[in-house]
Amino acid sequence: MQFIMSFIWAIMLVSMLSYVVGSILGVPNFDFVTTIVIGIIFTILVWIVSAVIPSESPKELKSDQ
Repeated sequence: MQFIMSFIWAIMLVSMLSYVVGSILGVPNFDFVTTIVIGIIFTILVWIVSAVIPSESPKELKSDQ
């Protein structure tokens, strides 16, 4: 469930960012396919980062030693 919700949030946030930046730069149309692709890439990067970062705090790691 967390993967589905992170994907939905990533698509919504990247869509907002793409729309606002496109409006500021004067882009004539909003390309939803490009937004979806960027959202998928962003979601995969977030999943990789969350897998690499340890879930234990540094205090818990020190007390185990």
